[in-house]
Amino acid sequence: MMLCGLLIATTVGRPLVAQQRSALDVGVSVVHFPDDSTTIAGPSVEWTSAAERDHVFGLVNAGGVGSIGGASGSVTASGGGRASLTSHLLAEGGGELFGVASSSASNAAAAIISARLLAPFRRGGLWTRGTVSDSWREIGALPGHSVEGGAWWTLPRARLSASVLDQHAYAQLFIGPRRGRLLDKVRVHYTEGALGAHIEGDAVSLDLLGGVRRDPDAEHLYEPIVVATAAFWTGEARAWTVSLAKLPNDFVRGSDAASWVSVGMRFFEPNPARSRAERARPILLVSGRGEQRVVQVRASGAHTVEIMADFTDWAPVTLTPGAAGFEREFSLTAGTHRVVVRIDGASWRPATNTPAVDDDLGGRAGLLVVP
Repeated sequence: MMLCGLLIATTVGRPLVAQQRSALDVGVSVVHFPDDSTTIAGPSVEWTSAAERDHVFGLVNAGGVGSIGGASGSVTASGGGRASLTSHLLAEGGGELFGVASSSASNAAAAIISARLLAPFRRGGLWTRGTVSDSWREIGALPGHSVEGGAWWTLPRARLSASVLDQHAYAQLFIGPRRGRLLDKVRVHYTEGALGAHIEGDAVSLDLLGGVRRDPDAEHLYEPIVVATAAFWTGEARAWTVSLAKLPNDFVRGSDAASWVSVGMRFFEPNPARSRAERARPILLVSGRGEQRVVQVRASGAHTVEIMADFTDWAPVTLTPGAAGFEREFSLTAGTHRVVVRIDGASWRPATNTPAVDDDLGGRAGLLVVP
């Protein structure tokens, strides 16, 4: 769970297909801030809502933790757009607004503008990004800029990523017990390298991020970066979660170094099996001659495939698994037919290779042309 303003809002390997998702995390957290030598424990909550349609994407996140006599929380809004430069190169522009507030420390805010190039290939890709930022804290504006690069690789039930970062920013210099006196601002220049993995079954997922920061001006030359979250679904959209993390200072967003452990429940996020079904890209084919035709759907990794069409009187029909996909014979006349497909009980939708039109119920149907 992203607590006390420690929020990773931009991830490498962001999916490049349309999607919409929301999740609510509610639990109990123990958070330790080494710079202040303080530890708090109490209930925590986080809401995340993300959407992507065509070439536009956005994310809103709000979360926090409370304890007796105090509370802390953060809000982030980010978004952007993407365009194809060539068949193998995409350009992306984005922005992020971030704010953190606490009953026991000064507030902070930040604005980040970024530009990214992506070169996707069949199962992964490469990317590079540049950012400029400005954060506002007690001393005033603290500008920064960075250059990043990375790669991602997608497997049927796993996603792997790697990234490197070169960050220039400013930090506030404090002295005294619990950093009681603000002296000045100082330049900060550090580099980071990180490896990430998302591994999932049908009702369990594990997210891992491990890395290291090298900062010659810090108390420790090398600082670890560790985030791990395990989720165990007990229903289609309900899961138990366990998280632990150790993160250094985020000088761009104004978040302090912290370590935490959280246990709670996550709501509204579909289990991995349902999510894979939603991400599937079914291909609809028809073969044969005369009135009896074989309709085939190819959907990698699917367990069950159903179709619903005007030639089924809009009744769901389950296809039979075959060597090359899922298929069934139907009585089909030549012409154009409206068809929708459902993978593993997910939502009904047009096949990837059929033109889509609006239906009479506010949804979308695919057009299957039978010669």
